[in-house]
Amino acid sequence: MKRVEIKTLIHTALTAEAKPIIGYFHLICKNKIPFNIYANDDTALVVSGIGAQKTKEALAFAFTLFSARRAINIGIAGCVDKNIKTGSLFCATHKNLSIPYAALTSHECGVKDGSSINSYLADMEGEAFLEAAQNVEKYIFKVVSDHLDTTIPTKAKVGALIQKTIPLWSVYVG
Repeated sequence: MKRVEIKTLIHTALTAEAKPIIGYFHLICKNKIPFNIYANDDTALVVSGIGAQKTKEALAFAFTLFSARRAINIGIAGCVDKNIKTGSLFCATHKNLSIPYAALTSHECGVKDGSSINSYLADMEGEAFLEAAQNVEKYIFKVVSDHLDTTIPTKAKVGALIQKTIPLWSVYVG
């Protein structure tokens, strides 16, 4: 099967992160098994589930279907600095964008103690995304969802956080 050429492949871990993106870009469901894939003529989105292994598997699958020039990981992350507002958007791959840069480390499970983190942000997929999205231009955008506390954000909150940031990072999609 020939891969479909697109401009950008977007990756999210959570369906709650994907929903506002699907609406914003008018993406249509193309696949449900083994991973949810949504696409239009220029952009595709894959939802992996949480964690490094699922991220690698989802991106490997998506890259069998699509040939993209760039890949974007967008999702929530914990932040060690309690002075940073929930909902703040950061780029973890580029320092000279209109979006502020912040270092990111990925962990196998949620981090509850900032003393073990040697970066500003913590997630569970970013490093796996960089490893799996080879030979394309890569961007990681993270929205601060919490300050490493034990409360898991609701699906509605996650969706609202992502929704508010789309106009800021969507300029890197096309």
